[in-house]
Amino acid sequence: MKARPEFHPLVRFDLLESFVWYEAEQPDLGGRFIRRASDRIDRLPKEAFFYQPRLSDIRRANLRSFRHGIFYFVHADTVIVLGVLHAARDSQSELLRRRDLYD
Repeated sequence: MKARPEFHPLVRFDLLESFVWYEAEQPDLGGRFIRRASDRIDRLPKEAFFYQPRLSDIRRANLRSFRHGIFYFVHADTVIVLGVLHAARDSQSELLRRRDLYD
C-alpha cells in the first residue's frame, strides 16, 4: 500500500470547518483535533483493513476524544480519504456523492 493517502478535494474544508468550531469552544482544542486527525490519517495505509466497510466500500476510522470519523476507501494500493465528518452529521448521501468522483 502507498505510504501517503490521497484526499477528496473537500477533506481540507471538513478539517477547517471542524478546527474553527473546536477553537471557538476552547483555545487549542482545534489544534488537538487537527493533530488527532493527522495522526490517524498517517496510520491509515498500515491500518486500512482494520475497519469494516460501512457503506458500500467506504470504511470509517473513528477519532479518539472527538466525535468524528475519517471516511475512506481502498483502491488498488491507495487509501483515498473522502471526508472527516462529525458523527451526528447525516453523511451517507454526502459520502456517496464524494465517492462517485472516483468511479
